[in-house]
Amino acid sequence: ENFADDRSDDASTMYITVVGGGNSTPIFAALAKDAGHSVAILTRRPQDWNKDDIGFVNDDLGYFPQSELRVAIDLVTADAAECIPQSEMIFIAGLPIHLNPDVLAKIKPYMDMSKKVYVGSICAYGGFNWVAAEALGPGCYSLFGTQLIPWCCGTIEYGRTGAVFGAKRLLRIATEDGRDADGVKPILAKILKMSFLTDTDFLASSLWPNNPSLHPPILYGLFKDWDGKTPYDPETLPTLIYADLRTESARTMVTESDELCAIVEKLRDFLPHNGHLKNDFSMFHCVNENYKEQITCAYDAVSSVMTNKAFGKHKIPYTKVEGGVVPTLQHKFFETDLPFGLCTFKDIAVMVGVETPIIDAMIRWNQRLIGKEYLTDDNQINGRDAGECVLPSRFGLEPKTLEYGNRGDAGSKRARTS
Repeated sequence: ENFADDRSDDASTMYITVVGGGNSTPIFAALAKDAGHSVAILTRRPQDWNKDDIGFVNDDLGYFPQSELRVAIDLVTADAAECIPQSEMIFIAGLPIHLNPDVLAKIKPYMDMSKKVYVGSICAYGGFNWVAAEALGPGCYSLFGTQLIPWCCGTIEYGRTGAVFGAKRLLRIATEDGRDADGVKPILAKILKMSFLTDTDFLASSLWPNNPSLHPPILYGLFKDWDGKTPYDPETLPTLIYADLRTESARTMVTESDELCAIVEKLRDFLPHNGHLKNDFSMFHCVNENYKEQITCAYDAVSSVMTNKAFGKHKIPYTKVEGGVVPTLQHKFFETDLPFGLCTFKDIAVMVGVETPIIDAMIRWNQRLIGKEYLTDDNQINGRDAGECVLPSRFGLEPKTLEYGNRGDAGSKRARTS
């Protein structure tokens, strides 16, 4: 008997708490309400929200035929005690993933660990299952995540209106056993209005091309020789991060893609039974699989990123200073994609014995700019700030235990015995 069959009520009447306040929060909250659920938003800034008027504008009519969706939800609060105890699904969306450990620790006291609750993230990469299992401890909860964010999105007005620029045409849902034993996919399919959801696991999601395969190589290509101080003439810099890709950024992106594919290839030797690792992890394949007709020139990885309509509006954050502009370092591009992406890749690469010269170079460059020490001269992520990174080695994992992390194969065992 699986988790989905345990419910006496119809799954369309779940209590869902969306944790966060960023781009994806109003979109997922509005879609969940539209699908018939009770919806709460848990945010540090409840005063900036109006629970009776939340929604998003939609540029992608091929995904959803309305140009706008607006709803009234049930609650917006900063107090986990008001929403977590009754929640049947807790979804972290619109929150930089480096905040996940703290957020999970804050909601833990209000969770009934004997109750089966879906706990998920809109960013399954960065070892969400490893991080969540450590933060939450033992319990009957079921972990899941969307392998990639379901849509390229933005914010029109904070606390009120999000924007969907382009939705995925294929989306994998990561679960602990990689087979969705607890039945979260049908619930998400109805909420997201995506009938095509398919399975993956958290290890494949952590290595799949995502933010750390795009933002760091693009920014490294532009700013690898920057001293961290001297301003740039804004006329010499691109504004659009993907649509105006420059030569060195393109080269770095493709080289990182090759290194990630090499890590995955080596992992297959340790985990020969894992079907999810048999996929094509190249940037070219993944971006075309996800965006299909939204890409107008699918000649190679570079043209695919540059001509993806869903990517077309995203900008590079700059800060104005005397004499010009500098890249904004206090931003997830520099602060999240490194410890939760590049450093995770490097730790796995060291574990399986794969050389990653471009990933190493990006880590050294980025950590210098933000004043951190992750990668040291002995080629390991063991610097003074390494505790901030998601490192499977720090969780005591080795190649053969990377899939389930420290919950063992709890997900599939629970489904068989419950």
